[in-house]
Amino acid sequence: MKDIPTTCVAAVYSEIEPKPQLKDIEKFMRDHGAEPVLDFSSEDLESKVESIIRELRNVLKDSLLESDMEMFLNSVMSLILVVPEDKINRPILNFSEAIVNANLPEKYGPIKIRVLTNLIYVIPEHANTDKYRILMDLIKCARNHRCINAVSVGISQVKIWVKEWKVSNEQVQELYRNMHEAYAAIGDSTNALQLLLELLGTYTKETASKARTDAFKCIINSINDPNVFIMDHLLLLEPIKVLEGENIHKLLNIFVLGRLQDYLEFYSKQKSFIESSGIKHERNLTKMRLLTFLQTAESQKELTFDAIEKEMQIPSDDIESFIIEAVRTKMIRCKIDHLARKVIIDSTAQRSFTKQHWISLKEKLESWKSNLTMINNNLHTLLNARAVTT
Repeated sequence: MKDIPTTCVAAVYSEIEPKPQLKDIEKFMRDHGAEPVLDFSSEDLESKVESIIRELRNVLKDSLLESDMEMFLNSVMSLILVVPEDKINRPILNFSEAIVNANLPEKYGPIKIRVLTNLIYVIPEHANTDKYRILMDLIKCARNHRCINAVSVGISQVKIWVKEWKVSNEQVQELYRNMHEAYAAIGDSTNALQLLLELLGTYTKETASKARTDAFKCIINSINDPNVFIMDHLLLLEPIKVLEGENIHKLLNIFVLGRLQDYLEFYSKQKSFIESSGIKHERNLTKMRLLTFLQTAESQKELTFDAIEKEMQIPSDDIESFIIEAVRTKMIRCKIDHLARKVIIDSTAQRSFTKQHWISLKEKLESWKSNLTMINNNLHTLLNARAVTT
């Protein structure tokens, strides 16, 4: 079993015998409005635990202090772990479901997250428990309570788990989609977009048509995100390819390869599409000006103010502020020569990497290798010559 992260509450095991622990839990529940039916004359621990779980909805209320609720849930969890491994699956899944369905304010979200994270880690190794179900409940809690940042495991650990648990591709897609929604709920566009990309990457050419909606959303989110400028990798995703020929795919191609004028021509013909798709035209102009500037700077060492004013369609008074904003994106390094009214380009990010770019890179690397070989041979010749003279 892997170590429990330090961000989790690890104190879930109890050294108290099940019977007195049952009585303590029963008293606590009755004090808070629940009526668990516990037959203490029976040795059937599973039925007692199930009775407790059924009544959880009557205890998990916002009248209960957060600290008391977490202590209570950890106590119930420690009791569940005493159930024989061949019978533990149902109580665990019912416990997880009861937590995710508890109608509580957002502030209780992190408690739910910690308890469910603990549950994943402390389930006995040999118990035939569907840990995927618990993880899904955890992510749903994070989404519903807008607290995905309280989850102590990231996408790397999730990938390890789904592989270990032999989760089906469809289940992975459901998981990634819910994780995306959880990040989107708190306005974390970076991670929300990353999860969309992970989701689209799970589809093949044969199944790509099932992800049309997700593919459309991914393009919209990429265009709308003010920190995303490089989008050529989207064109390689099978669900994106399904959209070829549609307006959204044409728009993506403009943001990958096109210039400002290409976008303006598209907008003049498809204004209603832009407005109905949740894309902001003014933001598009800002991003396309930068992308056009990058593309122009790729092949030139200097750009005059007049050329920038004409190509980017901005007033001359706005050129300096435009350049400053471009540099802030870290997509370009340049300096302004005010006297000569020009911009000197130091370096730019590659807007797209086509087959021709790969060929060019290959040729440069081969030339570099050849030059190094020649230098190495010359050095050996020089060393040998000195050895002979001495």
